[in-house]
Amino acid sequence: MARDLLIEQILDHLLLMGSDADRLTGAAAVFNRLNRTDLRALQVLRAGGMTAGQLARALSVTSGATTRVIDSLVAGGQVVREPDPSDRRRVLVRLTPAAVQRVDQTFVQLRADARALLETYRDPELETLARFLADVRELVREQTQRLSRP
Repeated sequence: MARDLLIEQILDHLLLMGSDADRLTGAAAVFNRLNRTDLRALQVLRAGGMTAGQLARALSVTSGATTRVIDSLVAGGQVVREPDPSDRRRVLVRLTPAAVQRVDQTFVQLRADARALLETYRDPELETLARFLADVRELVREQTQRLSRP
């Protein structure tokens, strides 16, 4: 019985983390004087430059909405449009150095606090956590695809 209860508690925590993450995104957007979609775009672009189409898919928004996001971020000095060095016909959207710093600074305290928390776990526990989180992310991606099908 204790195992079943523990599993149910973990499942409840996972479901509630979505709401917690959503509130964190909202607070971070307000903190940065951005809307949520613009902040999400900055977070996605933190991994590197991409085309508008790639950004649209990453944000799950229309191409028109993506154009508005990019225009807003260009006007705010957070991103630049650059020719793709491997294909001059394509345009990449990249974060400015100031935007990279802004994204990093927004979450630096969370990252430091999470690191301190993780330091309290033993190596085998960390290995289990890492495997669990990777598996849960895969489950979430699979369920997102399942629920997105018509």
